[in-house]
Amino acid sequence: MKKDLLNKILAETGADAILLYSPQNRYWFSRFHSSLGYVLYTKNKSYLFVDGRYLTAAKESKMLTNIDEIIGFGPVFSLINEKIKENNVQKVLFESDWVFVKEAKTFEDKLETKVEAYNFDSIRMIKDNWEVEQIKKACDITHQVFLEVLEFVKPGMSELELARFVSDNFLKNGAEKLSFDTIVASGPNGSKPHAVPTDRIMQKGDFVTLDMGCYYNGYCSDQTRTFVLDNDNNEKMKEIYETVYQAQQRGIDAIKPGITGKEIHQICFDYIESKGYGQYFTHGTGHGLGIEIHEEPYNSVAGDKTLVEGMCVTVEPGIYIPSIGGVRIEDDILVTKEGFEYLTTPFRELQIVK
Repeated sequence: MKKDLLNKILAETGADAILLYSPQNRYWFSRFHSSLGYVLYTKNKSYLFVDGRYLTAAKESKMLTNIDEIIGFGPVFSLINEKIKENNVQKVLFESDWVFVKEAKTFEDKLETKVEAYNFDSIRMIKDNWEVEQIKKACDITHQVFLEVLEFVKPGMSELELARFVSDNFLKNGAEKLSFDTIVASGPNGSKPHAVPTDRIMQKGDFVTLDMGCYYNGYCSDQTRTFVLDNDNNEKMKEIYETVYQAQQRGIDAIKPGITGKEIHQICFDYIESKGYGQYFTHGTGHGLGIEIHEEPYNSVAGDKTLVEGMCVTVEPGIYIPSIGGVRIEDDILVTKEGFEYLTTPFRELQIVK
């Protein structure tokens, strides 16, 4: 599937080769991680160029895919030029959405062929079965950590203490690393969508927003749950929770091939607006995820991509009221042939933690 996609780009642009420089796109194509390297893709052969830090690992990798030849760095552009000549490459594309101007100039100066920028920011939108399996595993780990959070958290604990617990338990449960810094926002801090955990002591009756995720085999999860400590006597916050819950459900239920990300966002926003909270929903409804925690397609006002089978997106509406608090609920969703499938668990009812 990946080669078909690249071949389509070659055909559309009249290019003969693609040079992948970003770590994310190199891993997407080859399933080999390295901080530095290049993939030169042609219709006939694919080459992975890595330096001495990664050469042995690449040669021994059991996950490596789509690569015909591994080449260790020497004078790397001379080595790439050799392959350009071998394959009669007249034009090569590079990632305009990732490469800095300085690096683009280096490509133009060093590569002995025509060099052209191309926007690859949508290349990873459609996941194959293996990619979906990795995201699902990351989601399963995330759910397990959330269950452990519910057993651990209690009033009198600080936001930072909970955030450290989350980090430790992701690793204990088999995650490679966190996919982003954990967000713990309790009480009035819940009004900040991307709150940084503080030493604030969580209190009885606090609604706590916990946004967390992890990587598994290079693919990530992203889940948000809002729960309440000890009691749910705050009728205003319960109303807000129910509004977000219903908005999210409507957005999820609408997912199917053919709908745009903008339409998903509008469905969630319109419901929240109908309940009088539109001014407090201050961000997009979701985003694609995979190798990066935020990637195309986006469920937002600017979400112009049409959803198709194999895309993985989040649906995460929220309401945030300064000095009062907030609620966000987020799930990871796979677009299927006829609709959608939950990747995170649909375990979203308000949890009261005693």
